[in-house]
Formats: sequence, structure tokens, C-alpha cells
Amino acid sequence: MSKYNQQYLDWKTGKTSGYDWVDCLNFILITNAEATDGALSHEELNKIREINEITFSHWVGGEGMPYLPKEPDAKLEVALKWYFSIVNNSPKDQIQSQINKEFIKTINFMKSQPWFNPTFAKSIINWLVEIAESDGNVIAEEKGSINSLAEFFDVKKPFK
Repeated sequence: MSKYNQQYLDWKTGKTSGYDWVDCLNFILITNAEATDGALSHEELNKIREINEITFSHWVGGEGMPYLPKEPDAKLEVALKWYFSIVNNSPKDQIQSQINKEFIKTINFMKSQPWFNPTFAKSIINWLVEIAESDGNVIAEEKGSINSLAEFFDVKKPFK
């Protein structure tokens, strides 16, 4: 018998502080999509929403555990606010370095989780490729960023 994840229940009732792995994953996806080309396209955001829906449903407690329809978007909003709070609260000449610092901290957090494994790392890389391809134009900065993250996660680079 499945049951709800305590992290989800705490988030739902406002008992959490800080960011959990779903927020961190969303932050990674948003950062890679926006920071590499300076824009978060409608197509990229839709792809991130799709991925968030999948990860959110697993985070809740697994397959078949019900949740409110607006909850996945509310969870994604946490990461969007996190990302844009850095953009909006950093001096213009320090935005990229502040985002990079937070990105590095976040990927280190994800990689340090006891459940993090090559399969999940490959999933993140595959999702980043899907997001990059979603707007029809994968630029060199996106390829380089995704390849660097794949190297950090010790998985195969998707781009030559």
C-alpha cells in the first residue's frame, strides 16, 4: 500500500523551509534553459512543466497517489521564484556569477543525495537535451553546459 511522502505533506501544509530535491531539479532545468541563451522560451517552460509533472507525481508518494491539479505548477513556481530572485536581487554585473554559484551549490547537493545514481543523472541530462531542443535551436552554450553537467555527473556527454 502506497503512502504519501512526508516531504510532500510538509510542503503541502507549509511546514518546510529551504529547498528539496524537486525544487533543486527544477532550478537546474530552469537555469540551464535560461542562463545559456538568456531566455526561457514558452516551449522550454512547457517542457520543464512536463518534466516537473513527472517528478512531482513520484515525489508525492508514487504512482496513483492523488494530488491537486495546481500543485505541480505551485511546486515549479518555487524554483522559478528562486531563480528570478537571484536575477532581480543581484547587481547586473554579478547576475551570471551569482546564478553560477547557486547552480554549482545545487548540483553538488543533488549529487550528494544517497539515492542519486547514474540512472537519475542520465535522466537529468536527457531532460536538459529535450528542453534545449524544444525551441528548435540548440546553441553551442546549451551543448557545452549540458556536456559539462554530464561530465560532473559521470555520465556520457550527449553532444560531440
